[in-house]
Amino acid sequence: MFNYRYYVYGMILVAGIAVALVVYYPKSTPVTRSPGPSISSNADEIVLGNLALEAPEGWIMERPSSSMRVGQFKLPGAEGDQEDAELAVFSGIGGGVSANLQRWFNQFEQSDGTPSERRAVTRNSSVGGMPVTFADLSGTFVGSGMPMSQSVNRPGYRMLAAIVEAPDDVYYFKLVGPQATLEKWADSFERFIGSI
Repeated sequence: MFNYRYYVYGMILVAGIAVALVVYYPKSTPVTRSPGPSISSNADEIVLGNLALEAPEGWIMERPSSSMRVGQFKLPGAEGDQEDAELAVFSGIGGGVSANLQRWFNQFEQSDGTPSERRAVTRNSSVGGMPVTFADLSGTFVGSGMPMSQSVNRPGYRMLAAIVEAPDDVYYFKLVGPQATLEKWADSFERFIGSI
């Protein structure tokens, strides 16, 4: 005969372990260049998919909020900005470089009604022998562009993006936040991509 008492005790034990794991593992970890716990084999290195990059000082590495993301970072807001910037790193998403850039441009609106793709500044480069497409766009950020996601209305926002065509996959780096905050971190973002 089945003994429910042992079943209940087992369920309580499993729930206790689950709560302990949630409390023990924090959601975000500051990325620093000082000695301490390493993100990979080197404290200054971050591994995203098959890419190794230098850890930028001042960025905060977070647990990705979606299974589509291979990495996520919070970049603290500049003085006067109420919000931080967020860098999301994707791989394995369909559509290719042009289609994803177009989708990201459509997440912004311009005050004069001009299509955002006309305001976007794009350039091609390479890093580590891999083609990279950079994009820079400012305007009103109106949403994530994902189906079923809530739309937002954030004027004075900017996006810096880099799409790296690696041999194994295409990696998409999308940094969005208030303009002053992105101005503060623009050089750091450029160095981050250049460190691949």
